[in-house]
Amino acid sequence: MTTTPAKPKRRRKIIGLMIWLAVMLAVILVVFEIGFRIFYRAIPLDVCASSPIIANYYCQPNLVYDKPIKLAYHYVPNFKTEGLWDPADPRTANPGNETRPTGRSDAYLYQFQTDEHGFPNDETKWRDQYDVVLVGDSFTMPTAPKPWIDSLRAQTGLSILTLGAPSWGPLNYAEAIKQFGLDKKPKWVIMLYFEGNDLFNTEEYLQRQATGLSWKEYDFSHSTWLDQLIMPHMIQYWVQKIFPPSNSTPPHYRYPVTASTEAGPIQMVLKDFQLLPMSADYDTMAKSDEFAAIKQAVVDINQRVEAQGGRFLLVYVPSKEHVYWSRIWDPVDVNNILERSVTVKLSEGDHGYFVWEPKYLSFDTFNANHNAQEKLLTDFAQSNGIEFLNLTPTFWEQGIKRGELYNYADPHWNQAGNDLAAQTIAEYVKTVSSQ
Repeated sequence: MTTTPAKPKRRRKIIGLMIWLAVMLAVILVVFEIGFRIFYRAIPLDVCASSPIIANYYCQPNLVYDKPIKLAYHYVPNFKTEGLWDPADPRTANPGNETRPTGRSDAYLYQFQTDEHGFPNDETKWRDQYDVVLVGDSFTMPTAPKPWIDSLRAQTGLSILTLGAPSWGPLNYAEAIKQFGLDKKPKWVIMLYFEGNDLFNTEEYLQRQATGLSWKEYDFSHSTWLDQLIMPHMIQYWVQKIFPPSNSTPPHYRYPVTASTEAGPIQMVLKDFQLLPMSADYDTMAKSDEFAAIKQAVVDINQRVEAQGGRFLLVYVPSKEHVYWSRIWDPVDVNNILERSVTVKLSEGDHGYFVWEPKYLSFDTFNANHNAQEKLLTDFAQSNGIEFLNLTPTFWEQGIKRGELYNYADPHWNQAGNDLAAQTIAEYVKTVSSQ
């Protein structure tokens, strides 16, 4: 009679146990992966920021996408959300690890809802006619307790239909006006143009539209499977929380930078991407495919609005980086900004789309280029007979007098900025309408 050696039995037990543990671990990971996709608000902000796919599609699962791309995306209809939001959190501008902790908090109860078509309007049902159709990007979203569009409505007494979504640009704006705005026979069509990303995000729109894919399909097809999973990023986040990396050298804090105003020094966190447009020169931007597409879209909308008896107004929205650049004097702060400067060239030499060209710009070059886009849009509007309201002079002047007009870390207007934008646009509309 022979007996099976004990060693192989133990080995089989160990292998069986390992297989069982592996299966259980896989099941747990799948359950957590599904759970975080359902309960997306439980995903930490640091994990959302770790991957564009997670940030745009799992942490914000409330968007719908068209195919082929026209609007590109907008919010789901009848969406509502509220909760504490802190625009002083540096992670809202992404350079969290480069910002010196201050303990500052500007948290308030954030409330947001969309209408029956998925746009940011408090009235769920649309009217047959509106006095104003207003279109823009995230500046149409509430970024302070009293949003500027509510104040504009109260100050003018006009009914306003808002069409907007985060990171939209002029090509999205034009399509939204054609699809949803013109049939409302508005007296005014107001298009916001945000210098922080509207020009330099246009290639992103054109590139995706040319593929015939939806915005979401394109992004997923150009990402790795690892970026499409939440749990690898969650595990990395947990490991860093349990075992924080030991830094042998002290961190290099680039932010906050300090601007000098008549109201006293104010600190702010800048958004690196919005420093990039301030680095490009006038001629390069003017000859780009992106600007050519914007010009065509805006001129077309202006003609369509005028053809039905309305007025089209292009409103230039300056970035925080532009408004306060001339008031940042500390050499260390200036150097920290210049280290993030970059210029662009065109893909075909004297024409084509933008190609980023990393380059440490001198103070003089950056200073000369920082208002080039403002001048480009001003010249374009004047040469095409388009009504143009440039908010830059007002925000620059009031920024010096009053201090903060933008959130500390978030790139959008704070309450004072919301109030100033509403007042400036309302005064323009009322003055022109009375003529």
